[in-house]
Amino acid sequence: MQKLIVIIFLIFLSFNAFAYEVLDVCATYSNSGKKYKVEGQIYKGKELNERTDSYDYNSYSTYVVIFWSNDKATIIELDYGSLGSFGSDGKDKGGYPWNIREGHLFCY
Repeated sequence: MQKLIVIIFLIFLSFNAFAYEVLDVCATYSNSGKKYKVEGQIYKGKELNERTDSYDYNSYSTYVVIFWSNDKATIIELDYGSLGSFGSDGKDKGGYPWNIREGHLFCY
């Protein structure tokens, strides 16, 4: 019985699990004030590095990935670790400012 538990535990550890979260977000491009009702995938930098097979992202930061189409995405590094009730500011890879807020309710 103990061998079975150890084997199951080892199999569990071998899976490469990701803990990203998918949310409806209101993404505001701060330079123009344009708002987008989109789906955002929330990742820790470590997970994003693993997904992209790179070291391009700060392992301790939180990122929002917005897919606009199959070949276009915006990756925004949040200034603070989570989305607050008023949203969280961040910058994309080009250094352009965004505000990301959870939900579509007041996105107009």
